[in-house]
Amino acid sequence: MGGSSVLESRLLSRLGSRHGLVMLLALAACFSQPAEAYRTARKRPVSRPLSLDVQPTPEIEVHVADEVAKARRILNDLNADNVLGSPYLVSAVYYHDGFLNNFPVDRTTADPERRIIGQISNQLSSESKARFMRLLHEVWQRSEPVGPERSAMPVTYSASSRGSRSHQYAIDLFAHEGSTVHAVSRGIVVLADRDWDPASLFSTTSRKGGNAVIVFDPDHDRFYRYCHMSTVQVSAGTLVAAGQIVGTVGHSGLNASQPGHGGHLHFETNEYLAGHVRAVDSRRLRAMLKQWKSPGSAQAAREGRKSEPRRLWRSASDSG
Repeated sequence: MGGSSVLESRLLSRLGSRHGLVMLLALAACFSQPAEAYRTARKRPVSRPLSLDVQPTPEIEVHVADEVAKARRILNDLNADNVLGSPYLVSAVYYHDGFLNNFPVDRTTADPERRIIGQISNQLSSESKARFMRLLHEVWQRSEPVGPERSAMPVTYSASSRGSRSHQYAIDLFAHEGSTVHAVSRGIVVLADRDWDPASLFSTTSRKGGNAVIVFDPDHDRFYRYCHMSTVQVSAGTLVAAGQIVGTVGHSGLNASQPGHGGHLHFETNEYLAGHVRAVDSRRLRAMLKQWKSPGSAQAAREGRKSEPRRLWRSASDSG
């Protein structure tokens, strides 16, 4: 106590009684707070991803087996007419090599959609994947060109995910819900999930992605994936031009549907190179987005809004 009184006297004498008293009261208020108060104030609420595990049922097992068997039949006779016949097969080709290597495809409580895609992935040889890619090019080459080779912005966004909140192989582009989502390139829509239902395990190929579109860009052997959309305005087999509307921003998907987690487009790119599908990391994605912000890209978006989507062929999936 004595040392404290001496310190107070010295401060008062140097700074003046009134000024010194104010400073002393401020110091006292600061040091009277426990350390826990500072740690609590700095904390931010952390959202934990919802579990994708399910309660196993015979119906789930039948559905998983049926979808895997359907993809196997297509692979046994893969051709230009059935190449898009199974959205799960498309997803198995799309996901980068090794994506589901450690996923428990035989565990009955695991996410059934990933079990389907994982089991199909295990049946995909490098030869069958290469044939799948050749067929996409064949289909594109025998069609009429849809717009010039160019790039457009996927959405007009106000901010993008960064730092610890960003994905390793994707970017969240924050935009008002209802904003139009545009095809980054010309190409073929290879997947169009539009019926996401939080109560259904099989309404889309990805419960996390929700309503989603994947477009194959034949000029660069890339796949562009757009997720969490509200509406999807194209179908598998649709030919699109760069800048053409494919849907609108929403909050579909298990995590994005939670309060405060919507209002963004999840955007990612995988590319096929030397027999392998590789994911493009977020740093390169940012560089690509920066490059697409150009007058030419803006012109492509304007032309795309005037374009009508053309259907290339009736795929096997149309029959229900």
